[in-house]
Amino acid sequence: MKKRPDQAPSSVNDLSPAILKRMQHIERCLLWRGELQRADLINEFGINPIQASNDFRAYLSRFPDSMEYNGKLKRYVPLRTFTPKLITPTTLDEFVSMSSPSVPVAVWPLPNRNASPEVLQAMISAVRDRKKIEVLYQSMTGEQPNWRFLSPHAFASDNDRWHVRAYCHSRNEFRDFVLGRILVTRHIKPSDAVSTTDTDWHTMIEVLITPNPGLQPEQRRAIAAEYVLPPDSLELTMKIRKSMLFYLKAKFEPIQTDSPAAHQLFVGQVS
Repeated sequence: MKKRPDQAPSSVNDLSPAILKRMQHIERCLLWRGELQRADLINEFGINPIQASNDFRAYLSRFPDSMEYNGKLKRYVPLRTFTPKLITPTTLDEFVSMSSPSVPVAVWPLPNRNASPEVLQAMISAVRDRKKIEVLYQSMTGEQPNWRFLSPHAFASDNDRWHVRAYCHSRNEFRDFVLGRILVTRHIKPSDAVSTTDTDWHTMIEVLITPNPGLQPEQRRAIAAEYVLPPDSLELTMKIRKSMLFYLKAKFEPIQTDSPAAHQLFVGQVS
């Protein structure tokens, strides 16, 4: 049976690996940045404008309900029906190298916990569009997960797990929420939360990292070598967001004990 011109192919098996890779990048841009231009493909893959236009047409022919051209913005934007077909996003790690002024991300040195693709897409959209979203969250303080509205404005990772920084409308304060503990999302509404008032997120502080002074000198040097600390001072000063100091300290101060061997690093705020 001859296929109608407006009938999208159900498979991408006919695509070369190179074209498939570029189409996957199209979906990453739509999901993460919420917009797409030919330059996104040209700059990422070093192709010419004609090839980029061909890739756009090929993608739209297969997935016509994914994006549309916005003449005012002069770029493609995702449709409300957009759902990634070629990528399965479960962690933010695949997006952090893609700059997006509307989705702030902070990464600093500190096992990755995955969110479902549906949750991840919903939270990214809420951050980008400055909306509040109702989530079913499993906290560590309650026996049962509970529904709450969050106004998320940024993501952050300590290389251990991903958090979303959001205003909690139940507690009326900005808090951190582990993405992997958001079980499902539902209602999305306009938000009146102002992310610039999240003082702990916007305040940068300096912290001092050094082996526990209670250890023997040779033990301190071994720890310094393990964490690549300067061999002369055995100290490293780094800047992080104030809101994440808790997680940095929890990483290196998880056990309250008088034994120096169980407390290998000391983390103290400098300013």
